[in-house]
Amino acid sequence: MIAGLSLAGAIHTALAMLGIVVGLVQLLRPKRGAGHRARGYAFVYAMLVADGTAMLIYQFTGQFNIFHVGAIVNLVWIVLGIVPVLRSPRPANWKNQHYYFISWSYVSLLAAAATELVVRTVHLTTREQAWSAAAIVSIAVTAIGYVLIERYRPVSESQPIVGAATQHDGVPT
Repeated sequence: MIAGLSLAGAIHTALAMLGIVVGLVQLLRPKRGAGHRARGYAFVYAMLVADGTAMLIYQFTGQFNIFHVGAIVNLVWIVLGIVPVLRSPRPANWKNQHYYFISWSYVSLLAAAATELVVRTVHLTTREQAWSAAAIVSIAVTAIGYVLIERYRPVSESQPIVGAATQHDGVPT
């Protein structure tokens, strides 16, 4: 077991770290094929269990707190990101839905990891300092994530590419 963690904490930490690595590989690799699907399911299953085990961890405040809310939100994003992929027939904009929700799940994972790293490694003397540091780190990671998500979003299949040649009936060629 990872030193100083409960069983739930160790499982949560291990699967969150797996999610960070798998998510990074997903971002860097092509977005189609069996490899993408396999890594995607590994990420989804890791996040489902990591979010579930987060509900069992109360060491920071001893009660339900904003970190539990974050795990619930991440769980919702995972479900909303995987549902369009599993639907048959898939909705017209399924790639965009999948991209946005899975991307935001990954950003929230990175924000949680960065917060955990700062709270555990920086010498913070009060609980207020810890909450402030958590808020600052989460906002910074989320802002960076927003910029990157918008920059690398897939081209919508339902909208023609600006400047694309069109036939007289308005259909892209």
